Amino acid sequence: MSNANPSNVVAIALSQKNQAGVTKYLTALPTLLLAGVVTTATKINAVFQADIDTSTALDAAEADVAQKRAVQKAARAAAIAERSDLKAYILGNYGEQAVQMLADFGFDPPKPRGAQTVASKAQAVAQGKATRAARGTKGAKQKAAIKGVVATPAAEPAPAPATPVTPVTK
Repeated sequence: MSNANPSNVVAIALSQKNQAGVTKYLTALPTLLLAGVVTTATKINAVFQADIDTSTALDAAEADVAQKRAVQKAARAAAIAERSDLKAYILGNYGEQAVQMLADFGFDPPKPRGAQTVASKAQAVAQGKATRAARGTKGAKQKAAIKGVVATPAAEPAPAPATPVTPVTK
């Protein structure tokens, strides 16, 4: 069983089988020649054991990182909610004029609202209607009144009978 880049589970299983094979068949030999290097069964098993140990340690570290990432994600969500509540508290108790206080907490001051006169509101309504007309958009009632019509395909004429071709004789 040869795999160039096995998963950690497969690599650990292969190393364990390799160790068992080396122990079963090669421990009686004093030395072995592998890829031009003289080695022993103990050194071979040490290589496989190092693979098992490091893979197991890596799996444990990845599980720990995943658990810490979940904790951090929950903490971040709580901080975002708390930050929003804190800004609302400052604005509610000190008002929008507390620009320096907001800056000290790291918040941007609220954007000033434009002039909300009757004329500006009427202008906004007129602008919205003009935009809707220019885009050709329709409201829910207008859309409900529109029904699609499925075109029925016209009957295809029957193919003309093939006329026999008479051979020309010379």
